Amino acid sequence: MKRSIGLVRKAFEHQNPDPFPRGELWLGTELFQKAQLADNLEGHLELRSKLRMDLLFLPILAPNISTTEHGYRHFSLDEVEEAVKISDLFVGVVIDGPFQRLVEKRELISILSKWSKNKQEVINEIKREAREVETLINQCLELRVSGVVIADDLAWKGSTYFKPNESKRLLTPFYSEVVARIHAQGAYALFHSCGDISELLFELISCGFDGLAACESHCIDLISLKKEYGSQLTFLAGIEADLLETYSLSLSQKREFAKRVKTLAQGGGFILCSSCGLYSSKFIERLPKLYRLAEESLTKQEI
Repeated sequence: MKRSIGLVRKAFEHQNPDPFPRGELWLGTELFQKAQLADNLEGHLELRSKLRMDLLFLPILAPNISTTEHGYRHFSLDEVEEAVKISDLFVGVVIDGPFQRLVEKRELISILSKWSKNKQEVINEIKREAREVETLINQCLELRVSGVVIADDLAWKGSTYFKPNESKRLLTPFYSEVVARIHAQGAYALFHSCGDISELLFELISCGFDGLAACESHCIDLISLKKEYGSQLTFLAGIEADLLETYSLSLSQKREFAKRVKTLAQGGGFILCSSCGLYSSKFIERLPKLYRLAEESLTKQEI
């Protein structure tokens, strides 16, 4: 088994790989401009190699569509197929979930307002989106990807948009079905959402998700979740936006970061990842420094 793939799989199996794996879901176009690389598959492979990443996650849309949105490039299924063939990294895809797709077509407030008035209509719309998401996931699984991230923003900082029993009615059946299909193909299923999804974790675990990807520690208490669900979930987390945006870290920031990494890494189930994606060209210089700090914290060196 290729080295990076082996490291990532060990993390998902809650072993303690050495070195620990690291990677990102999203690399922004600005990074490639800074590195003087093309924002294409070859550029992504080269940049991730330079940054010593073990993951190659590709955000994708419908077949044969290639575009850049919010500073992040989307990839086609043909490019995903090529990545699986030529890369020695753990290759996965990031796919918008049915609620996220609906939000992109309509405003969030409009959907929530409709939900309060006519829940069945929203459920029907979600089901239509879910069929398209399911088709896309199946196509990716046929290409032998190693992981699938379903990105469905279901919360803001204070709470979720839906109560757990509403989410169970609205989305749990879809999640359970596609996660089972992902596992049947030998791949891992991860969930991403911005905001505080603590109230939904029991349902997400019951659906069979293997981990949470790009979690925001200022919205969700990762340390507590690690203690409670560390044997069930793998966390792709650890690097917050403020650490990437700060040119020179204070001693307290370094210590807090080291403590978070050590806690999340205990017992395996940890892949170092940002909560925000690498959207700024400034991050290309700061990320290696954070990798070094993380390595020092796990080898018990003084920071």
